[in-house]
Amino acid sequence: MNSDVKVVRDPDDVKIAIEDTRSDILSLLRVNDMTITQIAENLNKDHSTIYRHIKKLQEAGYVKEISQMKDNHIPKKVYTRTADAFLLSPTSIDGGEPSELMMDWEIENARKILELLEIMGYSVDADEEEMVDILSKIFVELKEKVSKPIEEAEDEIGELSFPLLMRFELLMFLLEKRKSEDIEEKFEKLLTKLDID
Repeated sequence: MNSDVKVVRDPDDVKIAIEDTRSDILSLLRVNDMTITQIAENLNKDHSTIYRHIKKLQEAGYVKEISQMKDNHIPKKVYTRTADAFLLSPTSIDGGEPSELMMDWEIENARKILELLEIMGYSVDADEEEMVDILSKIFVELKEKVSKPIEEAEDEIGELSFPLLMRFELLMFLLEKRKSEDIEEKFEKLLTKLDID
């Protein structure tokens, strides 16, 4: 049985998961267990490429082989995810500032979220890079606030589904926003920069 949420802190393991093709593979495996052939067909990639990516994901603990199926009498391995959701929260080497990898990743997430907001009718009333900076810093702070308690209470929490994790992150944001002047300031600044079209 797969765990529902797995916290990943090793920067090398996080790099493995956020590579585009591997991220696509993990997305496919969230929907259904698959063979290398099925993944290759869905991603329009060759088998050897998918095989290499699966091996990397397997070594890092993201996927595992669960069975074999026969395709024209040829056995093919079936792969699944080891968790429904991976909470990627790489630690820095010195344990102080967020890792460069985490910052880069959250900057990319912030850019994507700004694009989504614009699609939904919001416009950024400011320098886009400033907005990316604000959002990415909020994400990094919240990631730490959420991942540490989950990791520490993993045994007591038991099964934490992906939808429950999303709600937990939202609640943690609301609680931290009230407790932390820094997060409150960043959020208020963010709100002043967004206009509805």
